[in-house]
Amino acid sequence: MSTSTWRNLRSLRHDPPGFANGRGARRSTFQAALEQCEQFTKAATSADYATRPLQLFYALSQGSRAVVAASPRIGQSWRVHGHGLSASTEAQQLPEVEVYAKGEGLFQAMATVLDFQALVQEERVRLGDLWPLIPESARAPLDKKETLSAIMFSPGAWPQHHHLYGASLAWIRHAVPKLYGQDKESLARHFARYPALEGLSWNATPNVAWNPNDFAVSLDIHFDLANGERPALIQPGSRLVARYGSSDGSWLFITPAVGSMRHPLHPVLAWWATLLALSSLARYEPANWVKMIDINSSPHATAVEHLLDDAVVRIPEILLNILLKIDDPG
Repeated sequence: MSTSTWRNLRSLRHDPPGFANGRGARRSTFQAALEQCEQFTKAATSADYATRPLQLFYALSQGSRAVVAASPRIGQSWRVHGHGLSASTEAQQLPEVEVYAKGEGLFQAMATVLDFQALVQEERVRLGDLWPLIPESARAPLDKKETLSAIMFSPGAWPQHHHLYGASLAWIRHAVPKLYGQDKESLARHFARYPALEGLSWNATPNVAWNPNDFAVSLDIHFDLANGERPALIQPGSRLVARYGSSDGSWLFITPAVGSMRHPLHPVLAWWATLLALSSLARYEPANWVKMIDINSSPHATAVEHLLDDAVVRIPEILLNILLKIDDPG
């Protein structure tokens, strides 16, 4: 757990950001919820994997409650009850566990704070499809055959002086070039699953230039420019690209649409859904959960350990980055 991150979060409790800066209930809720978030995170640090998802989920939940109390995008409905998510935990294999939005709760409130779409109500989504939308999962995927994942986007300079706009993508899973190689038609169908990549051109270069590294692949890309206008994902106010992972907002990620969603799911919301699923398994299916995290027999145990270790550090960083840009954190 990062001492400097928590020191910065604790400093906000004396001088809260946004709508928590007054004298009323939003301020006191902000302060108390952040204290609980810190205590849950400390508990998770010393907990084994059998129970760690419980502390981590409630750390994120209470931290989100503080965010909602501070957010100018949340009006009189800032007193949120319930998670807004549920999980179906009967599956015997971890990727087949299902998560679905149910009613209105903290999950939907966080989507409002970020100005991103939440999961579609009652539509069941596999954990195996949500897991790779967390950028940190790139180094420990649930399944090495994953293709639809969070991808880092690096914009090129604007304005451009020709009919193409150049940018680059990183953290593409190795399974993508293995499956599609130089098949541009198949690649076009694959990347069409990412709302941010509308207008992507596969004719700008004769070959698809994959650049592999130890855990992922990068690719230079080009967009066809319509009437000289910038691509949708770099237009002002776009919610096709998510700011994630850095205090200055310089790390940008794109994700695919999930289920029947029309827009991408923010990585923070993917963290929410994933930790909800893991905590539900630990609470309601403890025998099955113990099997899933058995490092000697489970193919998913290493990925679980990796993600739960990362979450201890990442959750406070996520919350701090949102709170420091509470007027427009998405």
